[in-house]
Amino acid sequence: MLRFAWIKLSRFLPLLSLSLGGCISTQEMPLAPNAVRIDTDARGSFFTGQAVPQTMRTAALATISRGYTHFRLQNAGVQQGAEMAGVYNSSQASFNAFGSGPYLNGTVAGSSMSTPIMRATAHSAATVVMFHAGEPGAQGAFEAAQVMKQYGS
Repeated sequence: MLRFAWIKLSRFLPLLSLSLGGCISTQEMPLAPNAVRIDTDARGSFFTGQAVPQTMRTAALATISRGYTHFRLQNAGVQQGAEMAGVYNSSQASFNAFGSGPYLNGTVAGSSMSTPIMRATAHSAATVVMFHAGEPGAQGAFEAAQVMKQYGS
């Protein structure tokens, strides 16, 4: 009984891994000495919720690494959707034979089914404008050190 359950479960493991598996990637493009564009792509159920926190971490790191203390986000946005991660194919066939001696008649019947495997996606993007403490733009802006504490390192 346990072996039968494992065989049934093992048929669905590829489906599960394709739909839940994924990754997160971030790209940073410098626009000016105090500005960068950050694009974050996340794929898979475990990672789509991390697109915005990853963007915030990257913005804070970019700010600190360039010697600034504060930043503002401009033209920020988030998109969520789904993409096809693969296809699960299943088929079955049967052959029925009847007759006797050297004569044999038979029929063949079969069916096939393909099921698309979808996975969640998220994309966040923002232009990060950085300021030194005391500059007019720093007032009311995110403090990079505080963002790093909030979203982790």
